[in-house]
Amino acid sequence: MKKMSDHDLLEFTKKDNHLAFTELVNRYWQDLYQHVCIKIKDRDEAQDMIQDIYMGLWRNRLTVVCDEKGKLSSYLYKAAKYAVINYFSRPGITITGEEVLTHMLSYPAAIQTDESIMVKELSALLDAELNELPDRLQVPYRLSREQNLSIKEIAANLSVSEQTVKNNISTVLHKLKFRLGKYNSDIPICLIIAIATFLHEH
Repeated sequence: MKKMSDHDLLEFTKKDNHLAFTELVNRYWQDLYQHVCIKIKDRDEAQDMIQDIYMGLWRNRLTVVCDEKGKLSSYLYKAAKYAVINYFSRPGITITGEEVLTHMLSYPAAIQTDESIMVKELSALLDAELNELPDRLQVPYRLSREQNLSIKEIAANLSVSEQTVKNNISTVLHKLKFRLGKYNSDIPICLIIAIATFLHEH
């Protein structure tokens, strides 16, 4: 089983082969677990989330497909991405200060704007709100999200300290969280800001 491809293991899993499914679990569990732990900083929650991802894989095994390279990793990491977003949208889970900066800037900006009307609307609102901010706040944020520059690179380009860049980007995230929250009170604010800040692709 260990030498079989993800595609072949998935095909056996679709035939209710538990040994094949177990091999898929073992093949990616540790990497997925570490990936989620880095995002949410909670080992117990991360373990529960990975278990839920694999339970979802088993439930949906008949419709799940591997990517063009025959790998299942794309499906699993996409599921992990949404699990993390859902985690931060829970009541009582807040993203503030340095945690906002670390979480938002380290997460892959991979949500596509054609996935829902809400995301398209938020994309337009995000740009409009960003344009209202002063350049000292807007420029560092855009450099981080649109040009994928690190804090160190942004500081060098703007001739300011790294702490100033962190403070400015953190301020932008707080302002966007407040301003975007005005547009849809039915959506958890943390989810709004998570979606909005993931829109720009690297």
